Amino acid sequence: MITLTSKWHLAAFCACLSAWAAAGTQPAVPLVLLACYGIFLCIRKKFLMLGALTVIGVAVAADVFFFQINASGLSPRQNLLTGKIREIPVIDGDQLRYILETPSHEAVLVTYRIRTETEKEQLKRGLMPGLVCRVSGVLDRPALPTNFYAFNYRDYLEKHHIFRELQADGPPVIIHDRASPVDDLKRFRQHQVDRIYSLFSPTAAGMINALIFGEDQAFDSNLSNAYQLFGLVHLLVVSGMHIAVIFGCLYFVLKRIGMVREHISVLIMFLIPLYAVVTGAEPSVVRSALTACLLLGSVLLKCHKLLITDVLSLSCLMMIFFDPYVVFDIGFQLSFTVTFMVILCAPIINQKYRSPLTRVFMMAVMSELAAFPFAVYQFYQLSFTGFFLSIFFVPFITLIILPVAAVSYFMTLFSVSFAPVMSSFMDSLLLVPHNILLYLYHHPVLDLNYGAMAPWMLACSVVLFAVALILWESRQNKSALCYPIGSFLVVYLLVYGADLINPLGSVTFLDVGQGDSILIRLPHRQGNILIDSGGTPVFSQEKWRIKNHPFEVGRDVVLHELRAMRINKLDVVVLTHRDHDHVGGMESLVGSIPIKSMLVSPYFDPDGKDIAWFERAVREGTQLASVRSRDTFTTGDHPFTVMARLDRSAESNDNSVVIFTELGRKKWLFTGDLSVHGERDLLAQFPALHVDILKLGHHGSRTSTSELLLQSVRPSVGIVSAGKNNRYGHPHAEVLDKLNKYNMRTLRTDRDGAIRFFFNDRQILRIETAAIKD
Repeated sequence: MITLTSKWHLAAFCACLSAWAAAGTQPAVPLVLLACYGIFLCIRKKFLMLGALTVIGVAVAADVFFFQINASGLSPRQNLLTGKIREIPVIDGDQLRYILETPSHEAVLVTYRIRTETEKEQLKRGLMPGLVCRVSGVLDRPALPTNFYAFNYRDYLEKHHIFRELQADGPPVIIHDRASPVDDLKRFRQHQVDRIYSLFSPTAAGMINALIFGEDQAFDSNLSNAYQLFGLVHLLVVSGMHIAVIFGCLYFVLKRIGMVREHISVLIMFLIPLYAVVTGAEPSVVRSALTACLLLGSVLLKCHKLLITDVLSLSCLMMIFFDPYVVFDIGFQLSFTVTFMVILCAPIINQKYRSPLTRVFMMAVMSELAAFPFAVYQFYQLSFTGFFLSIFFVPFITLIILPVAAVSYFMTLFSVSFAPVMSSFMDSLLLVPHNILLYLYHHPVLDLNYGAMAPWMLACSVVLFAVALILWESRQNKSALCYPIGSFLVVYLLVYGADLINPLGSVTFLDVGQGDSILIRLPHRQGNILIDSGGTPVFSQEKWRIKNHPFEVGRDVVLHELRAMRINKLDVVVLTHRDHDHVGGMESLVGSIPIKSMLVSPYFDPDGKDIAWFERAVREGTQLASVRSRDTFTTGDHPFTVMARLDRSAESNDNSVVIFTELGRKKWLFTGDLSVHGERDLLAQFPALHVDILKLGHHGSRTSTSELLLQSVRPSVGIVSAGKNNRYGHPHAEVLDKLNKYNMRTLRTDRDGAIRFFFNDRQILRIETAAIKD
């Protein structure tokens, strides 16, 4: 039976809720939970406990309001800052990022685009924590998200007490060096990480830096995503396991050479905080360090009544009192919930199951149960494959790769000649496991996409998991493991069923910058149609300018939004024409999501890159077809009509496939990049054409959207898909004047962010925009 004799976990939970209520944007939920528990304690006449928890809650709230930096004291007009570099500067391609701490202790994120390769090398060697420097540029608040499920970078920075971002117009000017002992530790980390990258192969260096120093900037992005999808990413994060292995080995060595146990414990208690700083002092590392030090301290002081759950709870309280905003950090959330679950379930798992493999498997299941609300809220997906992979990867990384990484690093401290040998050895060890991991990542099986779950769904899942745990614990037969595993499937059926009975469909104009991508989702999961995929502008770049993880519209916007909406396949993809800002994202989409059919114009002229992903799509089962004017296709019970040129145009934009359909009893026209000449030909073919909602051609350019078109089709709403502050000046002023002249409502992705229309069988119900107003 799972029992908790002490009450420190209640204090920690109360502190988390209080921090959430005081520092969060939605305080109602934690306040209701605190009030309900307070009423429960009153009914049970636990007034002493109620008083203690109230004091803790008030103390945490007071910490938020009176002792934390909650707003910027810098003027937006301030363009010259002086301060100390607080963390290790990050250089990724031609971009430099670092945090500058001003004399008033306010942190500012500074970004700078490096001009030359020589300057990049100088900045790599010259910038380090503790340097006081001066920098000038444009000071502003960080950008807000412009798609419905995009990551809120401003909120993330503000939760880390960063309220301003400076776009620097030059490199920082170093004034003097004011390094503290902590800065010296950070410099040591910076030097060692760079040294490892210079000595080892990319694969070995990425693994050594991740496991020893908590540095994953240069870790392969596909591998990192695979570890994350399969629930194995904790193996690459410095945590309690790493501290236990590393300092356990140190304890064994020191014990063997004759040191007294008490002296070893004191030495380790001194070294662990230093190691926490050297590895980046992320919440998971701090949690592990605090827990280890408190456990060693309790042993030295002979506090035998202090339970491991008490130690974990005290660590949580200490971190929250130091910075209440830490409760919003995903690393903090996962570290404490998963560790707490492991502590509670480990004795039961050891009692129920004798096989070591079964124990590892069940630990993975229980860890995923604990992590589910936080992980799915952030990443949307859960892979059952990860449960089976953990049977191999947990002991493989913990017992083989981590010790080899540590030995490899320490051997190079004596002689760098060991590096090539150890690098080859690590590469050979990782080759097959990583290839298997990547294959399963690109060919998913047993992966469930929960999407962006509503809060009530997440709450129901937590209750369901609790019931499943109780049933699993109370049953002694082997089939009891069906309860926790089955609970994942029940939650998935819940969200899938909610979509099936949902009578609403939607048309979403994604903000893909200067490009087009339109997603039509039909009611009751009848089908999904994507018109164009956007595309990241491609410029010829010198090798040193290329980032480790460059932004890509297809992967980072379109695919992300599809997963958030629980769209697991695309029934039809329409590619209007060849321009990269309409089809460039397909390179990432093909292979990442099943596509049933892909429709193009007969005048679509693919280049070499296009042919590669076309061929890949066909190999994976996509039906490729060319469509001509007056062709129709039906998805669910919704017909779509193709309107296109009867012959090839010399102008690529006029070869655009135009789509007409009726949704919510409104007529829609999606025009691609059709110019005024193409519009004239379109009206010649369809003189009686009338639409209610018009997607303007060519991003609102003056070369499209003629007076003739507006007079003929008489739309009431016009949609412009254009990039904010784009270099072409789209949408052009004269086009906007025309829309005003015809009393059209104008929606623009450059101003409004992504635009979504909700409809049912009878009408358009509402229109939402993603941009958050300052």
